Amino acid sequence: MASVHKKIKKVLTLKDKKRKNVFIKIWDRSLLIAKEMVGLKFKVHQGSKFINLEVSEEMIGFRFGEFAPTRVRHEYKKKRITTKK
Repeated sequence: MASVHKKIKKVLTLKDKKRKNVFIKIWDRSLLIAKEMVGLKFKVHQGSKFINLEVSEEMIGFRFGEFAPTRVRHEYKKKRITTKK
């Protein structure tokens, strides 16, 4: 957790142009979103890949894992109707 705060402070010292393109990778999905994280971009671990997430004011107090679902929604495929020539 201390390393995440170091990364946040490092990003906050950057200029606005560079800050827009910087993502902070987070593996800890149980990390609380604080006020100082608003406006920053994070990549939250989702098992095998990372999900891009930009923090807004409504997200304060929630955890990063709540915005990166780990389960895949299953839907049955519809059968295609083939036309005969």
